[in-house]
Amino acid sequence: MQKNISGTMFYSLLFAMGGAPTIAMLIIRAQTQNPDLIYHALVGLSVAVACVLVPLILIQNAILFVKRNSITLEQKIEPVAHFYLVLNILCLLYWLLIQFMA
Repeated sequence: MQKNISGTMFYSLLFAMGGAPTIAMLIIRAQTQNPDLIYHALVGLSVAVACVLVPLILIQNAILFVKRNSITLEQKIEPVAHFYLVLNILCLLYWLLIQFMA
């Protein structure tokens, strides 16, 4: 498998797992500061976001897996791999800020 294609698949799956709670927390913290409401809303909203985000990423990765030997796709997919990597880093930084600043 090509390096950029496998990297994109890995980073996107990582974002699918960590992105849903991060997006949910961003929405919740914009709405309220009540700790009890935040926890209950986080669980429900994480599931709702994951129900959209995970299937989209799985479809994307299935297409990438089928075309994994394409040299032209390998060159085109490099920015997408970097995009998912940056999203993962931003999600990690957001959770670290929540843990240590709040």
